[in-house]
Amino acid sequence: MASWQETFSELKSQYVQRSTDRLTQIIELVTKLISNPMNKDLAVQLSRHFHWLAGSGSMYGFQRVSSLGVEGEKLCETITKHQGPAQPADLERLKALLQELSGQFTGGDDPPETTNLGRVRPMATSGRQEILVIDEDQKDLLSLRKMVEENGYGFRSARSVATTLAELEKRMPEGLILEIPLADGDAYELVEKIRAMPGGDEMAIVIVSKQTGFLDKVRSIHCGADAHFEKPVDTKAMFRRLRYLLDKRYQETPRILSVEDDPDQAAFIRAFLESAGYQVRTCTDPKNFESYMSAFQPDLVLLDVMLPGMTGYELARYVRQDERHATLPILFLTTQGQIDARIESARAGGDDHLVKPVPPALLLSSVSSRLERARFLRTLLHRDGLTNCLNHTSFMEQAQTVIAQRKRHSGFTVLILLDIDYFRSINERHGYPGGDKVLVALSMLLSRRLRQSDIIGRYSGDEFGIIGEGLDEAEALSLASRLIADFASIQHSTLSHAGFYATCSAGIAVLDAQTMSLETWLNAAGKALAQAKAAGRNCAIAYTDDMSVQSR
Repeated sequence: MASWQETFSELKSQYVQRSTDRLTQIIELVTKLISNPMNKDLAVQLSRHFHWLAGSGSMYGFQRVSSLGVEGEKLCETITKHQGPAQPADLERLKALLQELSGQFTGGDDPPETTNLGRVRPMATSGRQEILVIDEDQKDLLSLRKMVEENGYGFRSARSVATTLAELEKRMPEGLILEIPLADGDAYELVEKIRAMPGGDEMAIVIVSKQTGFLDKVRSIHCGADAHFEKPVDTKAMFRRLRYLLDKRYQETPRILSVEDDPDQAAFIRAFLESAGYQVRTCTDPKNFESYMSAFQPDLVLLDVMLPGMTGYELARYVRQDERHATLPILFLTTQGQIDARIESARAGGDDHLVKPVPPALLLSSVSSRLERARFLRTLLHRDGLTNCLNHTSFMEQAQTVIAQRKRHSGFTVLILLDIDYFRSINERHGYPGGDKVLVALSMLLSRRLRQSDIIGRYSGDEFGIIGEGLDEAEALSLASRLIADFASIQHSTLSHAGFYATCSAGIAVLDAQTMSLETWLNAAGKALAQAKAAGRNCAIAYTDDMSVQSR
């Protein structure tokens, strides 16, 4: 794969050639406008060419080209709006602009930097993530160790700044919980030092503080910590936040749809963002926007305002009509920096309004921050707060999508419903915190044992749904049986009980997309689950029409 510098060099060469051709067209249009100053269509066409130069010049290192493009675009708008023929002074200024433009397409700046500006890291390989806990108090360390391991993470510990740095030299963990203050050094300075270490910028860092002042929270943010919690700590909230931060390492590469009809700007945006690790698709004709949205399913949309046949504002309003895209970030890229244009962007549902020529660093930072915010909002909207599985609504939506896909493409798909046995008794004997621990333990088992492509949801209070593609009935029975056996071997603990065990049952239904709806598919799995309960629980049963099925 070519480096960003090589790609930029090639794009720049193409840009210079196209701009030279465009300059020839501009000269022809200006010549015609001088001969026929009443022809406002010529001024409109000229405005379009200047608009392209205004947006693309700085991208390729030609700052003056963008400035001249902006001036030319405004001049053409003045001519278009003026009642009567183009004024001689305006035509003379156009000629002067052309003369200056003709000598601009040489040299240029070096390619803009793409690193350290919100760059997407390669997707990490799944495995047991490790948390380093730093605390002077041995009792607190033991308590935190229990919580870390209950949440499925590996545990390491340190009790001072010196031992922390020694542990980090051995191996960098994925996450760090730091309780402050520390006796042998400034904890905030320690975080800054960690962030400067190789790999330290990727670590999730949570500060737990006995100090409750606002300035302490500000210092936490300033030093580079990802979260700040006060003692006594809401451990559920802390580990929910930590899990969210750690999941960033496993996210798929974000998808960006760029709607831009200028080939030079479109090529630069795509190459630049791809060099930063994003997936990018370019829609050059807004008439194809709907099909691109449906096929590509972008995580963020970049919209030019001036498009052939319609405006970016209209496309944004179209997107916002669909509630599925409520959290989808929309960024406008436009040469229009006036307050009216910014107001129109906000009214259309835009999240940001970037004025061309957009500094590449600003573009990359805006994209990165908007994607991160949207991911957090989607987590709140679509994930169950306790188990981090899809909530009921999102699971049902995913199931409906799977059915639609299977109608078009054949293949095996199964639904497994897992229900914890005697869950009401668990809550009565061990309290709701005990029941929550059992639910979390099962959800974590599923996340460890299942594939990333499998869909896992909290279907109801104590019931989980799994959709597995490419599995037939025998394979699903085998998988469910292994999950049931693994879950039965987990020891659960509460403050009042040293340890107890729980079991679960499973019902399995293979999807027949040609005859089954979502309701009938769920009913089939539900009937099989009921059979598993009736058969003594702690087993898996697959559905058949006459329920003459095999249990395991």
